[in-house]
Amino acid sequence: MPTPGKGRWCEEHERFECASLRKAGRGACHGYHLVRGTDKCRMHLGKKAAAAIGEELARKAVETYGLPRDISPTDALLEEVRYSAGHVAWLRAKVAELEAADLVWGITEEAEKNATEFAGTDVTRSASVNVWLDLYFRERKHLLDLTKTAISVGIEERRVRLAEAQGSLMNDVIRRILARLSLNADQSALLPVVVPEELRRAAIAATAPLN
Repeated sequence: MPTPGKGRWCEEHERFECASLRKAGRGACHGYHLVRGTDKCRMHLGKKAAAAIGEELARKAVETYGLPRDISPTDALLEEVRYSAGHVAWLRAKVAELEAADLVWGITEEAEKNATEFAGTDVTRSASVNVWLDLYFRERKHLLDLTKTAISVGIEERRVRLAEAQGSLMNDVIRRILARLSLNADQSALLPVVVPEELRRAAIAATAPLN
């Protein structure tokens, strides 16, 4: 019997195959490369139908994976740095959950055996770096590469310069406001000290990494 999305089970070849029949009474089709989501091979489904299904699956895949959005290269790089830092933290927690012996020993292969007399699962264990540890190391390197790229293109330096420019503009605004308040000599003497200090604090807070 045909199985939706898989096709017809062939006892001779022990696999799912096309559910269609060949012409001139030549029996069942033995094509096993089925068009995804159907029980037919490309020949029996037809090129146009197969192409239409392929386009629909591709469209759904794009929606799932992510549609394009407008973002500047600088923001994209900083966003990737933040995501990678989050991935590293998550993977570090996963590695911390492992027992010491599991870091270099575990299942390296697992295969289902259903077509033989003794059906079951064959499991192979060997000395190998745990997959969580391997992913952790890979993501750490990715984060380091991203950080080097961000530094090389001067993102942090540009952010500081922008904050300083904004601070300078704000400084002038504050001075004009305070000038209209008719401060006494002692109060006015504090302005060159207090205002820059507070603006520097604001600039540092604005350029600090997001937690």
